[in-house]
Amino acid sequence: MPFVLSFLLGMFGVWFFGKLAKKLNIVDRPDGLLKPHGREIPYLGGLGIFAGVLPFLWKDTAVLLTSSLALTLGLLDDLFSLSPFFRLVVEFGISLILVWRYVGFHNVWYPILWVFFVVILMNAVNMMDGMDGLCGSLVAISSLFFFFLVKGTFFQDLSLALLGVSLGYLVFNFPPARVFMGDAGSYLLAVLLSTMIISQNRVVSFNSFVPLVFPLWIFLLDFFASVIRRFRNRRSIVSGDRDHMYDKLSRRLGVRKALLVMCLIHSLLCGFSFGAMGNAFTGVLTLVIAGVFSYLIIKGLRLFDYD
Repeated sequence: MPFVLSFLLGMFGVWFFGKLAKKLNIVDRPDGLLKPHGREIPYLGGLGIFAGVLPFLWKDTAVLLTSSLALTLGLLDDLFSLSPFFRLVVEFGISLILVWRYVGFHNVWYPILWVFFVVILMNAVNMMDGMDGLCGSLVAISSLFFFFLVKGTFFQDLSLALLGVSLGYLVFNFPPARVFMGDAGSYLLAVLLSTMIISQNRVVSFNSFVPLVFPLWIFLLDFFASVIRRFRNRRSIVSGDRDHMYDKLSRRLGVRKALLVMCLIHSLLCGFSFGAMGNAFTGVLTLVIAGVFSYLIIKGLRLFDYD
């Protein structure tokens, strides 16, 4: 039921808000650089995604609040291009609420790590929304794996809802895209993905954390590679570029083949979750294998350098 309801609500919501955005002229205009699409594409797909998961967010006030704040922040950024500093301040506020709900602040270092983790993931998912069909596809795959990894009816339902709404969004975003989720959608999805991993790690546990980090690995890999690339080339880390993992693949293979390769890589990384379950030894071994695999991706695509 969570999957079917969210798929239908999300698909209708994305269609409706896409039409509304086009009517109100809330569109993403190509600029030939960071926005290379050939025509104007309506925003507000993020509102449709929110409509798809909303029936399940009411069960947890903190998740509803942080999701609503993330959606609002992204929507305002889509409409008015907020300053990076203001976005960062609000992102930390959202993160603090989410961490307070699931981890608490009984000590210092553990919740602080999670606060930074959520902020990084919000920006990582946002960075991944740069190619038709990509962000929705990766979130759908992550959600499917989270369903088998998380414990608790609410979180399993939420993972199914996230899977359903992502596929509903892809009906209109699969290349060539007809609707974009915008920052509103990417921030919202990041908060929900953060909820999945934080809720299962309320106390320090290596064996619990490692399997759950792999469904988010590709987002984190591209984020840190982008930060290092910009830092090495003396560019602002908040400035956009077209040398993300998917950009480099799309220039070599085309958009649809690049999307397929990204999904295959992400599925393989997510599959490491099951190899990491059990004990600390298998967790460490899987982390080493994933690290070697990531290194090969970085070197093969030259992710630390600009094409």
